[in-house]
Amino acid sequence: MIESHHRVWVVERPVVGAYQPDCLRLVTAAVPAPGEGELLVRTLLVSIDPTTRNWLTLDPAKQFIPFGVGDPVLSANVGIVVESRHPDYAVGDTVRGHWGIADYGVPVPFTLERLDAAGVADEAQLSAFSHVGRAAAVGLLWAAGLQDGDDVVISGAAGATGSIAIQLAKHFGHRVIAIAGGPEKTAYCRSIGADETIDYRSEDVGVRLAELVPDGVDVYFDNVGGPILDAVLGHMAVGCRIAICGVMSQYQVERPEDAYGVRNLANMLWKRATIRGFVVPDAGPELLAEYDALLRGLYRSGSLRVRAHVVEGIEHAADAIGINYAGTNEGKLMVRIADRGTREPR
Repeated sequence: MIESHHRVWVVERPVVGAYQPDCLRLVTAAVPAPGEGELLVRTLLVSIDPTTRNWLTLDPAKQFIPFGVGDPVLSANVGIVVESRHPDYAVGDTVRGHWGIADYGVPVPFTLERLDAAGVADEAQLSAFSHVGRAAAVGLLWAAGLQDGDDVVISGAAGATGSIAIQLAKHFGHRVIAIAGGPEKTAYCRSIGADETIDYRSEDVGVRLAELVPDGVDVYFDNVGGPILDAVLGHMAVGCRIAICGVMSQYQVERPEDAYGVRNLANMLWKRATIRGFVVPDAGPELLAEYDALLRGLYRSGSLRVRAHVVEGIEHAADAIGINYAGTNEGKLMVRIADRGTREPR
């Protein structure tokens, strides 16, 4: 039996500057009814990403799917179909897609995917096999175009996407330098294959890059932007390729004039380098299918390790968004809304 009402987080006001949980409000609302060709899904897990806060600026240019004040906060979720008006989906199917941070939702149609849940934890469906794993593959293989012999530098390397990028680069035989914050995170990067690490909290990134890659960085997978990007720009090899997956250090800047001013951009000319920003769909469906198969094969063979940092209960979702920026998450951050085998909310 489907409940008539459910809990849903809605936008109270746009975020300006540092994230504050009171920009959201948890309300009780009628469970939405799916239209023709749509599904109603009971939410199991909600992905909390650094860009979740970025979407909450409510600037459509920074949102994957625009939403505004009073609307549900969209996220990438995993859930179980409880009502189907779509010929290709049945009640009981496990699906992934974008809908609200809520007990139930109607997925945005173009984001909807049926999942093979056999032998794959729901948490992995929001990390290795989601936009997270795909971002690592698209950034390294499509945007940066990995070539034999590349020295690869990855920032935000202990995070959900960065840690998968480390393992993909190692799978293809590359030397990897991981940049992360603190001894625990750098140790984790080494445990999953990084050859060298730089602790940006206690070490000078530019000095360490000069020591570790004296001939320059061939590929930089950037999750953070700001001063670390600038340090890499100062230590590029000729023909360096930079893939911009995120600029997390700049998401909470309150005013445009407070943004970090990149100083070493002129080196792009001297080093004949390229910078390419990307979002996952840019690679196209054929390459995404190829990358999905690669990630699935590595995961099933035990060659791809993923960590999940699961916050229990929908009532904690607003606070959870701040965890990424506090740097206290240990793995892919997500919120468990309900258990698979029960309708009981968490």
